[in-house]
Amino acid sequence: MEKQIITAKNNRTFVFRELQVDDAQILGDFFVNLSADTRSRFGPHPLSREHALKLCSASDTSVSRFIVENDTEIAGYFILDFNLFEHEKSRYLSYGTALQCKIDPVFAPCIADKYQNSGIASQVMLKIIEFALNKGLRSLVLMGGTQESNHLARAFYKKLGFTEYGSFNTEMVNIDMKLNLSGQF
Repeated sequence: MEKQIITAKNNRTFVFRELQVDDAQILGDFFVNLSADTRSRFGPHPLSREHALKLCSASDTSVSRFIVENDTEIAGYFILDFNLFEHEKSRYLSYGTALQCKIDPVFAPCIADKYQNSGIASQVMLKIIEFALNKGLRSLVLMGGTQESNHLARAFYKKLGFTEYGSFNTEMVNIDMKLNLSGQF
């Protein structure tokens, strides 16, 4: 994917692009500067400098990672993972939906606290949906769903066309959400 310009509600511009090997320092800064609340809503992996280094040095072609950045920092981080996790697969099967890893990747977003509600995530989601459509994907599955108590996130995803499929429990109640790409745009 080529770099793309994203403009926040306050007209500040950002670059949306794939994560690169030399992004470990700024990704680590992004991870450690997230609030406890934001950290509690992101579950795919540890949010540490060490893990940022691991992610940036990995060459896993089954995972696409993207960032939104300005000249000094990362405003958002996004994962598109084509490794279908058994727990996701079995939950969706219980809803009558058979997921396939090559066309139904799991998706996980994370926006820095000071950039939440700035319009960045909405624009990035449109870019990711466009990317998914160009790749011939069938759906985007929200990795691990979203916490039932996170009403803002649930409304955000619904606005983009995601459907709630059901709930499951971890330490809290989570709602499985998926965007069917047929009929988008």
